Amino acid sequence: MIRVTPTSDAWLAAALADLDGRASRLLLDHAHCERKAAAMALRHVERHAGWPRLGERMSRLAREELVHFERVLGELRARDLAYRAQAGAGYGAALLAAVRPPSRPPAGAPPSTLGDRTVDEMLVCALIEARSHERFERFAAALAGTPLGSLYADLCDAEARHGEIYVDLAGEAAGGDITGRLAELARHEALVVARPGLALRMHAGG
Repeated sequence: MIRVTPTSDAWLAAALADLDGRASRLLLDHAHCERKAAAMALRHVERHAGWPRLGERMSRLAREELVHFERVLGELRARDLAYRAQAGAGYGAALLAAVRPPSRPPAGAPPSTLGDRTVDEMLVCALIEARSHERFERFAAALAGTPLGSLYADLCDAEARHGEIYVDLAGEAAGGDITGRLAELARHEALVVARPGLALRMHAGG
């Protein structure tokens, strides 16, 4: 299990109040998150065409994210809300700012080793999935017995599994242990997600 810092009770209270309203900004943002997660998986397939195991796993992951996207669109329709553009929190971009530049694998590294940038990109994606999992778990518990609670309970396992897929691929890209680097990026993620002054979004606010 990938560990991220716990979401604050204050953020959870604000999120639950937003989800309880008819014009939920958070549900709209969630739909965008699922769409972007599918697009990111397919982007990895395009960038790493010579990595068969990645292609197979990312293809399945993208399909699953699109199913999630459709389910959230259904929640929007149930509230008579249109799927539309909405400014994000810059969470993903801020995480990717910590990604190391491309590097050549060290001499004697396994043939599968792909360098620092690829390792970090996989770990950033793992942390995004882990943050989603952590918040969906909180929603599922707080909204138990409601349709929205059931949705988030259903999504929890998938988010955890997606995070582990990315960690596994990061290890394959590194050709070795990535535990230390994951911990470093997790500390960075804790700072990024808690940035003050941002509008309520799925990945903004501590």
